[in-house]
Amino acid sequence: MLLLTACSSSTPVATPDDGARTESDGASPSVAPDSGAPLAPPGDASADAGAAADGDAPAFVSVPGQPFPIEGYGAGTLGGWQAEHDVYHVISLADDGPGSLREGTRTSDAPRVILFDLDGDIVLAGPLVLPSNLTIDGRGRQITLRGKGFVIPGSDQIILTGFAIADVGPKTEDGVQIGHPTNGPSEFIVLDHLRFEQTGNGGDSVNVDEAISVIFGSRSITIAWCRFLRWEKVMLFGNGDATPAVDAAIRVTVHHNWAQACGRRHAQARYGVYDFYDNFWDDWRMFGWAWESPYREAFGAQAQDGARVLFENNLVRRDVHGYDVASQANDVTRCETGGVIDERGTWIAPDSTAPLAQHAGCPAITTPMVRPYAAKVDVAGAALRARLEMETGNAQ
Repeated sequence: MLLLTACSSSTPVATPDDGARTESDGASPSVAPDSGAPLAPPGDASADAGAAADGDAPAFVSVPGQPFPIEGYGAGTLGGWQAEHDVYHVISLADDGPGSLREGTRTSDAPRVILFDLDGDIVLAGPLVLPSNLTIDGRGRQITLRGKGFVIPGSDQIILTGFAIADVGPKTEDGVQIGHPTNGPSEFIVLDHLRFEQTGNGGDSVNVDEAISVIFGSRSITIAWCRFLRWEKVMLFGNGDATPAVDAAIRVTVHHNWAQACGRRHAQARYGVYDFYDNFWDDWRMFGWAWESPYREAFGAQAQDGARVLFENNLVRRDVHGYDVASQANDVTRCETGGVIDERGTWIAPDSTAPLAQHAGCPAITTPMVRPYAAKVDVAGAALRARLEMETGNAQ
């Protein structure tokens, strides 16, 4: 049976499916209880900056179904947590039909929060195309979407949190595509505590494209606390299909993520402005010889085509691998065609064995980049590494 709750600033109205069960959650957490006006967005910089500076704010406790703080360019994202939103409960692991996740995404842009009432794998026959004003929240459950991922085709105000995306294919498809050639850019998108995983040889670029792509001028995006496993092409920001003027609008924050045994594009950033801090790029490698088809390469982060990247307090580790010959696999950061990386405080793990290179081909920084928002940047080191290894992805 499908469970749907209508939420508002007053007593919520329970909407039964067949009379068997209804639900009443209380007032919407994103709506002020007196006026119905939205509260400050989760992670609003003006609210969070002082607490971070003081160092005495209580630790945030993540609660399934409730908003959470958001840092970075995506800080204004509400997702489905808006006035008069409803709550949809996934009660079926089927690809489609009553109570399925796919059915829950058919909202015509009305604000909705999707929760899961069960654990398990959902094998998708096709990508989930998401409307605006949506939160999909898998926290507190063990949910894995297999075979296909998400397309966000110019939709806005979307939060995805607390589940896994695995074994996506074929090679033309991404785990999450943000932006669309026809519908244009998306904005206010947050990917939080997701696990992107390819098993066996599935992460090779002959089988799948990026874990995440941000294209066609999409902006106001935060990617945080995600884990990437065995995905050759991790993140592509600006794919060259839009004009440089369009993709120059891209704005993405990437913080507190862990990529393990991946290949390249951590990220490959073009045209726009990007902020990377407190990530752990762990033992990336070539997935084949440099001269093989399709084109093979491996690297940490790359800026090109005028992209500006702030790369602060990130952690890196890499071992020597057999396919390293005639490759640039040891480049932690590198620049091409006018890209700029302002790299600060990179921590090379003591168990790293490869001869890593930083700032390869990058111009000298004459004016340091300044992020346009408050952010709590952690000290790069062993303690942060341990925390990322424990807390990233959909770990409960």
